Amino acid sequence: MTVPPSARMPNAAAMLERESIANRRKHWVRAVTACNSKCLFCLDADTPRNVYLPESEVKADLLRGREELKADKVIISGGEASLHPSFLEFIRYAKSIGYDRVQTVTNGYRYADPDYYRACMDAGLGEITFSLHGHTAELHNHLTQTPGAFKRIMKSLIRAIRDPRGPIVNVDVVINKQNVGVLDKIVELAISVGVTEFDLLHVIPQSNAYDNRHEMFYDPEEYLPVLHKVFRLNRHPRFVIWTNRFPVPWLEGMEDLIQDPHKMLDEVNGRRFMVRNYLDTGRKLDCRESERCPHCFIAPFCDTMDRTIDAQSRNAFDVWTLPDGSPESIAAAPTPLPFGITRFGLSLDQWHELAHVTVPNGVGLELTLAQPGPIPSGLPTPTTLVADTADHCAAWLGEALPSGIDIVVHLNQSTAPWMLEHRDRVVQANEAGHLRIHQPSFEHMRSAVGTDIHDPAEFFSRLDLSVPVSGLPVCGAPGAAVVPDLRRLSADMFDPETGRIRIKALARAHVSTWYRSKSVRCKRCPATDRCGGFHINQIRSRGLQLCRPLVAGPATDSAMRHLHRMHPEPIRGVTEGTPHRAAAPSLPGFAMPAAPVTDPLSAVAQKLRARREARAKARAAGTSVPANPYSARTASKT
Repeated sequence: MTVPPSARMPNAAAMLERESIANRRKHWVRAVTACNSKCLFCLDADTPRNVYLPESEVKADLLRGREELKADKVIISGGEASLHPSFLEFIRYAKSIGYDRVQTVTNGYRYADPDYYRACMDAGLGEITFSLHGHTAELHNHLTQTPGAFKRIMKSLIRAIRDPRGPIVNVDVVINKQNVGVLDKIVELAISVGVTEFDLLHVIPQSNAYDNRHEMFYDPEEYLPVLHKVFRLNRHPRFVIWTNRFPVPWLEGMEDLIQDPHKMLDEVNGRRFMVRNYLDTGRKLDCRESERCPHCFIAPFCDTMDRTIDAQSRNAFDVWTLPDGSPESIAAAPTPLPFGITRFGLSLDQWHELAHVTVPNGVGLELTLAQPGPIPSGLPTPTTLVADTADHCAAWLGEALPSGIDIVVHLNQSTAPWMLEHRDRVVQANEAGHLRIHQPSFEHMRSAVGTDIHDPAEFFSRLDLSVPVSGLPVCGAPGAAVVPDLRRLSADMFDPETGRIRIKALARAHVSTWYRSKSVRCKRCPATDRCGGFHINQIRSRGLQLCRPLVAGPATDSAMRHLHRMHPEPIRGVTEGTPHRAAAPSLPGFAMPAAPVTDPLSAVAQKLRARREARAKARAAGTSVPANPYSARTASKT
């Protein structure tokens, strides 16, 4: 995961380069759940242990990554992947089917054996991430609960660093209450033997880490000096620092270290069976507990799930977004439109294309046009026209609009200067009640960098107009009236075979629209319990300095009145202990799921229990013992 020198400075170009590296197509393949460490913070200790996936299954997963996901990098993981008797064969096979790089994450124990290390290099292992959690044997061995672990990982690490033909080498550290105070010492030790790249993982409340939470959880504010000392290494041209699951509010001034939000997709994918059952049957996530959620990286996604379920159940969605305005896509839309939806969301090139669109009676539009032109009569009502360039604003703002038509102006580097220059036309549209200004959000930071204005609060201060605004917190739109945006569902969000929400699509929608954060300074803002903050990619591109806690005065009183109208009650999420939801309805014409799905690892656990019982009975009866296909002995033979 090396980063070019140009990507080592905290500017937009460097952050975009880091984003492209973080979003490289890669595939994680689990080979085993077995491990020769017993880490106090292990996230996988509650999965069925000592499972060695059959060679055929692992190879099939490796092939799927190439053929279906088009990944060019694979991470073979565990447990401790090097324990699998076919680990070398997996490396060779991955290279033979076209992976550019094969990586593993390891406790380093087996690589202390020089013959084993050389065999891995000969097979084609290209990157090793060593998990180092202490700067002394006492600390590292305690956290891994493995005598001798520190000596072996240091021997392995030094061997890999000094190997002239060796792999890319980096170190990950799980930051927890036991080692956070000496994090700089751990990093200094690794640097002393030649490591230049670090992945710093914030401990999260899963499995052993939750069971040992009194030893593991820490308050970042208490340790900010040492954390920031280490984080600042990323400013040095020699070093690369990545943060993993680290809370966004504590990275103010170091926004380049905010983890790419697409990491959320990997986290959700790791819990996909729990998520599937929650969405389909309302079965509570195993991890949903009041003590866990405030420490969890995916808590914002769980809030998105809950609010999506709520909006489906209450028929509170507004727009059914279609990939195009073709008659086929409209004909394929559910009938009637589900979940309270009253509009189609269409993107067209020119007005004349609308003549070929048959909109059902009573259904309105949210319409995006590449080329604006005069607004024709006879549009369905209600219709919202999206103005996302200065040309749109010039064509539409200040003109008399037909009844039932309104305009939403996307705030960006094109529209903002036009609105300031033609404020009189903005005032006219606002007074006619046809105008809303919206701050759009984007899935990728590259789009935010190229589109967002530098400081929305400065823009609204200069505009000095009580205009409806959506997509921003109140501190980002001083003098404006913050209102809700339309709620959209994309046709691509649903599985065409089941009529249920697709997990990956929901996770991407979360990243592109609903993933927001705030500064630690926001804790003192009177609006904090009714505010979600700024979108994550706006924060990454413009900084947490966008967050400006409100201070007492008439302007704040006015802002709070608007906010209370939008949110009569404080916003509550899983971190405040909100209850789980019953499953939302399927699309019209589709039945509700009949039963929960089974996690394959749970199925493996059941098979293991059944085989243990069968073996016990066989021993008691003096008959032959059936083979276990998930044991180390048989995994490479199946």
